[in-house]
Amino acid sequence: MTVRLRSLSLFVDHLFGFYYFIVSNKRIQMPDYLWYNLFNSFSLEQSNMLKTLLNFSLFLVSCLLIQTNIADAAEVSKLDESLVPVNSRSVAERNKAISAGLKSVILKNSGSQSALAHPSIQAVVKQPTTLISQYGYQELDGELFLQVSFDHKRIIRLLREAQLPVWGKQRPLTLAWIVEDSAGERRIINDESLLDSRALFDVESEAKGVPLLFPLMDLDDNMKVSANDVRGMFADQVAAASQRYRADYFVMASIDTRVSPLKYSLALYPVGSGEPMHTSLVSKQELSADINTAVNDIITTISEYYVGRYAIADTGEDIDSYVTFVDITEMKQLVDIEKYLSQLSAVKAVQLRQLKGTNAQYKLELFGTEEDLHRLMDLEPRVHAQEPQITDPFVNGNGVATMMPSQGSGREYRWQG
Repeated sequence: MTVRLRSLSLFVDHLFGFYYFIVSNKRIQMPDYLWYNLFNSFSLEQSNMLKTLLNFSLFLVSCLLIQTNIADAAEVSKLDESLVPVNSRSVAERNKAISAGLKSVILKNSGSQSALAHPSIQAVVKQPTTLISQYGYQELDGELFLQVSFDHKRIIRLLREAQLPVWGKQRPLTLAWIVEDSAGERRIINDESLLDSRALFDVESEAKGVPLLFPLMDLDDNMKVSANDVRGMFADQVAAASQRYRADYFVMASIDTRVSPLKYSLALYPVGSGEPMHTSLVSKQELSADINTAVNDIITTISEYYVGRYAIADTGEDIDSYVTFVDITEMKQLVDIEKYLSQLSAVKAVQLRQLKGTNAQYKLELFGTEEDLHRLMDLEPRVHAQEPQITDPFVNGNGVATMMPSQGSGREYRWQG
C-alpha cells in the first residue's frame, strides 16, 4: 500500500497565494481599512459574515499547512484479502486461484516466505476452502480476477499453532526516495509519478503489506534533494529532507534501466532526529533481469528487515508485562486503549488491572518479549511514552523531596486518540 499526499498539498497550494496576501503583514487579522476596501460594496451584515468566514478559512489553511508534512506509522488493512487473476470462472481455475490467494494472505500476515514451506501451511493451502469467508469475481481493465477473503482469526491461529511469526497491522511507514535512470533521463519517482515503476511499487507494497510513502518533490524537496544525492547515497542530505514526512524509515534506491541486466542498489535508514547517518540498517547492490524483479527485490529486502523487528512468534513462555496510561479522563479512552492493546501481535490477553485517579494500569500476557511489545507501541502515533516518576518521601541533604522512577509498575504512556 502507498500513502498519497498530493491531494492535500494541491489544496493548500491553491489557497497559499491568498493566504500569503492576508498574513504578509505578519498578522492573521486583517486591518479594518483593508476589510473596508475589500468589502465596501457589501452591506454591513454581508461584510461581517464574509469576514467571519474568511477568518475561519485562514484558521483551516493554517492547520492544513501544518498537517501537510505529517504522516505517521501506517495501519495496514485487507490483510485477509487477495485479488488473483484468473483465465475463466471454471471450478478448477477458481480452486487454483483460492490457493494462490491463501499463499498471498499467509505471506502478508507472517511476512516470511519460509512460512509457506511449513508442513501445516502447505496442507491448508492444498485444502483452503475451510478458511474462506467469501469470494467473488471482478473485471478490471478487461481482465478477470477472483477476489477472495479469508477468516482472519483462523489465519492468525494457524500461524500461531505452527509457531510462525505474526506481523500485525501496525507497520512502519517507509519514505521511498527512488531514482530511475532511463534513456536520457534521471529522475526521482514522486508521489504523482505516472512511470510504470511507480505502479509496480504500489503492487508490491500492497502484496507484501509494506506501507510506502513517496516524496512530493515540490519546491521544498527539490531544494534539499537531487537525483544525484539519492543515487550517491548521501544519507545525511536525504535524512534532512525526510524529516517533514514523519515516516519511520526512509529508503534510498537507484534503478538503472539503461543496461542489461539492469542494476539496482538500496540503503535503508531510520528517520531520526537529525543526527548524522553513519551506517545503513540494510544495504544491497544487485543485477536484475527486469524492472519487475528489481522492484520485487527492493520491497522484499525492506520487508525482511521489518519482519525481523516487528513480526512476533510465540516464545512458548508465560511472560506478563504491565503498562500504565496516564491522564485518562473519559471512559472512551479506556475502551480505545484496550482495543488497541488487544490487536497487537505481541499480546495474548489484556486485563485492566487497576484504575486509580486518572491512571489506568493494564496487565498484558505476551507472545514475545517486553522489548517486542514496546517496539510495536513505539509505532503507534496515538501512544506517547512518558518518563515514569513518583515523589519519593526520602529527602536529600537539603531537605528537598527527590523524584525517583516508580518500581515494578512497568512503562507509562499517554494516550492521544
